Amino acid sequence: PHQAGGWQGTWGGRIAGRAMGICLAKRACSSKEVEFRPSSVSQCSDDGLAVSLDRVKALSSNAAATAARYHCISAGARTLAEDYEVFPNEVLGEGCSGRVVLAKGRADGRRYALKQVQKSKVKAKSLKQLTSEVEIYLTLDHPHIAMLRDVYETETEISLLTEYCAGGELYAKLASCGSYSEVEAAEATRQMLLAVSYLHSHSIVHRDLKLENFLYESKDPGAMLKLIDFGFAKVWDSTTLMMASCGSIAYVSPDVLSGDGYTSKCDLWSLGVIVFMLLAGYPPFHGNEKDMRANIACATADWSHKSRWRNVSPDAEDFVKALLVKDPAERLGAKEALSHRWLASAKAVKAPVLGKEALRSLRRYADASRVRRMVLQMLAQELEPQEAKELRQLFLSIDRTGEGTIRLSELKDAIRGQRDGNSPVALSPMVGTPKTPAARLRRAKSAVIVDLFEVLDANGDEQVYYSDFLAATMDVQRVLRREGLRSAFRRLDADGSGGVSAEDVRRVVGETFEGVNVELLIREADVTGKGEVGFEDFLRLLEEREAALPTAPAARPAPAPQQAAPALLTSVLLRTARVPMKQTHVHGNVLLPPGAVHGRPMLPLSRAGA
Repeated sequence: PHQAGGWQGTWGGRIAGRAMGICLAKRACSSKEVEFRPSSVSQCSDDGLAVSLDRVKALSSNAAATAARYHCISAGARTLAEDYEVFPNEVLGEGCSGRVVLAKGRADGRRYALKQVQKSKVKAKSLKQLTSEVEIYLTLDHPHIAMLRDVYETETEISLLTEYCAGGELYAKLASCGSYSEVEAAEATRQMLLAVSYLHSHSIVHRDLKLENFLYESKDPGAMLKLIDFGFAKVWDSTTLMMASCGSIAYVSPDVLSGDGYTSKCDLWSLGVIVFMLLAGYPPFHGNEKDMRANIACATADWSHKSRWRNVSPDAEDFVKALLVKDPAERLGAKEALSHRWLASAKAVKAPVLGKEALRSLRRYADASRVRRMVLQMLAQELEPQEAKELRQLFLSIDRTGEGTIRLSELKDAIRGQRDGNSPVALSPMVGTPKTPAARLRRAKSAVIVDLFEVLDANGDEQVYYSDFLAATMDVQRVLRREGLRSAFRRLDADGSGGVSAEDVRRVVGETFEGVNVELLIREADVTGKGEVGFEDFLRLLEEREAALPTAPAARPAPAPQQAAPALLTSVLLRTARVPMKQTHVHGNVLLPPGAVHGRPMLPLSRAGA
C-alpha cells in the first residue's frame, strides 16, 4: 500500500503476520491506541482463580462443550504440559502481556498458538481485561471466528491456546498486493460481516476491528478469514450506552471519540475503514494524530485520490459511505450491511439443501443416546478446517438471517429442500412409506422436525449453533482422523487413566449432561461393567446402528392427576440441571428425553435424579 506523504504515520508501520487468534503486535500498546478503561469484572476468587466458569456456561451456546475447554488445575484437571508440547523458542509474536509461542497437541499433533500470562507480573487492570477476554471468547462459536481451543488456569498463571491461522493477517496480504479487486474485497467483506453480525446478534461488541485482527486460516487460495483478539470485547446491554474509549485510533468511530457514549455501530464504522482500504489501498483518515482525530470527528474521509477509485463500482463506494456515517443512527447495522446491493450482487447464493449423508447423520444424532451425543459434541471440536469445509459452507448458507445460527424454519427448509421458501426439491416417486432415511426425513411431518430441532438446540434458545450443527451432521467415519478420535477421548479422560469414568465426565462437563446424571451416561456406555469406558468402547459408541425414524411424532398423553408429583419433581430436576423444560417430557413415572419419540431409551424418573 501507498506509504508516502501523510499516510505514512498510520500505514507505514511494521507489517508482520500474526498466525494465531490473539493479539500479538507490540503496536497494540503504542500511543496510537486509545486508552482502555475495562468494564467491571470480578477479581480473583478465594482460590486464586480469575475466570468464572459459571458465568461462561450461562452465556455459552453449549455449556458442556465450553466447560470441556476450561481446565482449572485446582479442580484436578490435567496440566498444560500433559496435553501440549510447548516450543518456547519458536516465538510467533509479542504482545502487551508477553510472548506468544508455538505449541503442539500431544493427542492430535496439530499446531496451536500459546499465550501464557503470569498473574503476578501484570497489572490488575490487565488481568481484568484478560479475564473478560477469556470469558467472552470461550462462549463464541462461529466459522469466521478463530477458535479458542483450551484455557488452563492455576493460582499463578492463565494459558490460552488458540487456533493457528497460518495464512497471516489481512493487513499483510493487503500490504503485499496494494489493493483488492472488487470481487475479492466483496467476499472478504461478507466474511468479516458474518462474524460481526453473529457477535451483535448475541449482544457482543468487538470494539477493535482492524486489518490486523482478521487472519486467513491457511495459505491456500480461497482460505477463510477469521476474527481474533477479544481483549476489548464487551457483552452489551442495548438499553445503555458504552462509555469506555478503546480501540485503534485509525479505525475508531466519531461516537467513541466523542465521549458521550456509543453503541454496537462503532464496529460498523471500523469495518467501513477496513473496506475503504481494501478497495483503495490507503486509509480514509491519515496524518498526525491530531489531524486524524479531527477528520474522524467530522467524518471527513479522504476521497480525493480519484485514480484509486476509478475502477470501483458505485455500489461499492455507496457501501463504504453508508458505513462511514457520523451519526450512528444513520449508519448501517451488520444485517443491513449484509443485505446491501453491493454484496447481494457480488454473489448469488443458491438455496441450501441438506444432502443424503447429512440427513442420515442428522437423523442418527437425534436418535442417539445422550452419551453418544456427548461424544459427538466433543468430536466436533476436533475437526480440522479441511475436514469441516463442506459442512461449514452448508451451515453458513442455511443461516439466511446472518445471525450465525440456524432457526427452525431455516432447518426445515434445508431438510425438505425448499427453494427460497417455495417449492421443495423433487423426490423420486414412491409408493407407500419412503424407503431411505433421507426421503423419510424430507417427508416427515413438521412436529418430527420440531422434535429433532429441540435435540440440536443445546441451550434451549431456539437456535442451533455451529459446533452443534457439526456434531449432528458430520460423518465421523469419513471425516475424522484417528488422532481426532484419540484427542476427544483424551479430553474426556480427565485423570489420564486410559478409561473415562463418571468422575472424569463430571470434571469435564459437570454433574449432568442434557439433564441426566453423569453416572447414568457411563452406565449406559459401560459394556464391561468396570465403571468406565475404554477407548475401544468409545469407538463402539460411534457405530450405533440406526433406528427407524417415524414420519409422525408419537402421541404424548397428558399426565393423569396422580402423575402430578413426578411432573413436579422433574421440574425441580430440570431447574437444577439448567435444562429448558421444553426439551423434556413426562409420561407416567418416566422422564422422556428430547426426541424420545424417536426410539431412544427412556430413563426412569427415580434413576434420572440419582
